[in-house]
Amino acid sequence: MQTGFTHESAHNESKEWYTPPAIFERLGLQFDVDPASPGALVVPWIPAKVHHTVKEDGLHVPWCGKVWLNPPYGQDTPRWLAKLVGHGNGIALVFARTDTEWFHQYAVGADVLCFMRGRIRFISGSGKVGTSCAGAGSLLLAYGEECAKALLSSELGWMVDLRRR
Repeated sequence: MQTGFTHESAHNESKEWYTPPAIFERLGLQFDVDPASPGALVVPWIPAKVHHTVKEDGLHVPWCGKVWLNPPYGQDTPRWLAKLVGHGNGIALVFARTDTEWFHQYAVGADVLCFMRGRIRFISGSGKVGTSCAGAGSLLLAYGEECAKALLSSELGWMVDLRRR
């Protein structure tokens, strides 16, 4: 029985869902670190030089350079976004939950927001494209000039450039 989020699963299903390669192709960026990664061998299409797994605890190690962040969804999302905001250089992929406290605290401080067109078909922990779409629309948040420019040129959805405030 599904309980709402794609990242929540039935008893024997994986809770691991990975960003599809097409998003990275559209962004055209090489990232320095993916701090919430299952590991480079699991997601070789994610263009990050360093992949921190649960073992390295990417939330608590220093980040450098451009960050790709597809954080654990749910109650820990704000902690990951807070660290990315403090770091100031990267792109995060989260659900477009405009009603949440974290959205109003962290997303509105991004340089560019991209409300993605359609729903993402994430890659399952078993390596297969999901048979259904994510349980909600997705949002990309760009922090830093290079990431903002890449997101704006990606044509992945409706853009809000907050640098013009």
